[in-house]
Amino acid sequence: MADAAQQMEPTPSSIGQHNGPFHCLEVFDVPPEFASGKQGVGSRDQQAVDKRILTSETPFANNQFVNLAPISLSEELLVLGFLFVTMGMPLFWFLLIMPWVLLQSALPTKLFFVMLTATLAFHPLPRIVSRQSKLVFALYKYFSYRLVWTGNLRERTRQIGPWVGAGAPHGVLPFANILSMAAVNSFSFLPADFKGAPASVVFNTPFLRYLTLLGPACGVSGKAIERELSNGCYVGIVPDGIAGIFCCDHSHEAVYLKNRKGLAKLALRTGCALIPCYSMGNTEAFTPHFDPFGVMEFLSRKTQASFFLYTGRFGLPLGIPRRTRITMLIGEPVIITEKKEQPTPYDVDEVHAKLLHGIRECFDLHKASLGWGHKEMSFV
Repeated sequence: MADAAQQMEPTPSSIGQHNGPFHCLEVFDVPPEFASGKQGVGSRDQQAVDKRILTSETPFANNQFVNLAPISLSEELLVLGFLFVTMGMPLFWFLLIMPWVLLQSALPTKLFFVMLTATLAFHPLPRIVSRQSKLVFALYKYFSYRLVWTGNLRERTRQIGPWVGAGAPHGVLPFANILSMAAVNSFSFLPADFKGAPASVVFNTPFLRYLTLLGPACGVSGKAIERELSNGCYVGIVPDGIAGIFCCDHSHEAVYLKNRKGLAKLALRTGCALIPCYSMGNTEAFTPHFDPFGVMEFLSRKTQASFFLYTGRFGLPLGIPRRTRITMLIGEPVIITEKKEQPTPYDVDEVHAKLLHGIRECFDLHKASLGWGHKEMSFV
């Protein structure tokens, strides 16, 4: 099974024969009043959302979804302000303000700064931002956010029980995954909450932690995910994690998942399905800058925190991403037919290979319609 992933990767011919129909929901185009997420086939909200789903019996045309969503100046300023606080302020706080205070100020000022940092890291957060809020929909518009899938997948995800969605790649920040916390809860009409599972450090990093206000979130540890699944919730993760940041390359999509089989083991232990996804556009929002010696990568992977520099819009390290198109591609579920407390290596390899196959299929099946037909993707 060492080459199982390669053996199961779809060929161009198999992709062309994929069963339709093909669906796309341009999330930014749905009026906020229909984002309640309340389940029920006859519900007003669900019918309104269904009418806005674009459907084709054949694959969508090349470059069909390359246009940016219209956005007002006030909406764009709202997004820029939020992203500067959540992503730019941690850089200023820890790289500029903290060194200056600790090196230049008197002891009382240093103590006050340490206490302030601790308060920012641990103070209780306000309630989750409403999925119908102006901020959430401004973010959808800024990134021209879309959900794309095939067949009756949207209906099936409500019927197969709790599942884990695996959306790679990470990029500097997994915007497709972050926005899915609000979008999936708003437009999938699941019978229970869908929760994002960010890196543990996110929950207590000053300013960055406010990203968790965009939707329900839980820890990324195996125990935390299993607990949410046992409670009937659905969970979404970025399977390549922080290590995937260091695979970023604008010319080639690389996913650090070839030998990371923890998700396959978790699925077999819990019996939950895995839903392979591809987060199209995550790697376009920022340009990461790493040292040539691998020190930043070593520190990041050891501490499970991000130690690197990046630039975004205007070419500045302000934490503001480029206004690129972000799309969550959703693939066919990997169904676990038999729950196994102690899965064999063969069992794990088989499920892992199916997961990789599904992720690649998402990418190859839809990339041309999103303007990425020239790109290739590989697992490392």
